[in-house]
Amino acid sequence: MSYAIQPQPVAAPPAVRRPVAVNLAVALLWAMAAAGLTYAIGMVAVTPGVVGRFRDAAPGSAAVDNFVTVLWLIAALSLVLGLLVVALFVVLGIALRRGSRLGRGITLGVCGLGLLTGLGTLAVLAVQRAGEAAPGTLSEALNEAYPNGWIVLNVAVAAAQVIAYLVVAVLVLVAPRTFFGGAAAYAPTVNSTSPEWAGPQTKPFVTGGSEHDQFSDLPSSTKSTPNPEDEYWSRPNE
Repeated sequence: MSYAIQPQPVAAPPAVRRPVAVNLAVALLWAMAAAGLTYAIGMVAVTPGVVGRFRDAAPGSAAVDNFVTVLWLIAALSLVLGLLVVALFVVLGIALRRGSRLGRGITLGVCGLGLLTGLGTLAVLAVQRAGEAAPGTLSEALNEAYPNGWIVLNVAVAAAQVIAYLVVAVLVLVAPRTFFGGAAAYAPTVNSTSPEWAGPQTKPFVTGGSEHDQFSDLPSSTKSTPNPEDEYWSRPNE
């Protein structure tokens, strides 16, 4: 008789606790995405007023239309870029929370690119603020067309961008690398040698290893020698 091998019970893998650094990095990424989208929407909202004041300050100039086209193009690109950044940061945040190694690498690359962009923006704004525009020029009219404090807001946004990307990169780097190894495979250990009870039984059944087999030493029955009296009684008519 053979018996089917019963599967060994497999213990459930322990839940991996998400590091605090990862949670902070994800929260900061999502906050940056919301702030960037808000800034882009604000830029689109102020552009009509800027265009109107700019046209009033520089009427009859052929270059005004070119400046206006550039202003609308910058506003549209800012909005599209803000939407793309929101989608990207949401996906990266989910990947980081799941411990994706690829998501970690992409996040570090995005942080490096964001640092360069923020530093470049600060450099451009610094050059613009270094020299005052000459009165009566298009540059002076364009600066006056923006709301009060707009340039200061741009500087604050660029500085906050640099700091935020730097903090996210540091948090991702200090997080345990073992967390970004993907889902660990938990395979049950299977014994290569099948147990004795799993195969067909070919040996006499013995209840214990030290108990003697009571059936193996019985003498075989022998045929008794016929007796003369038996021969007589087997033929009573003779």
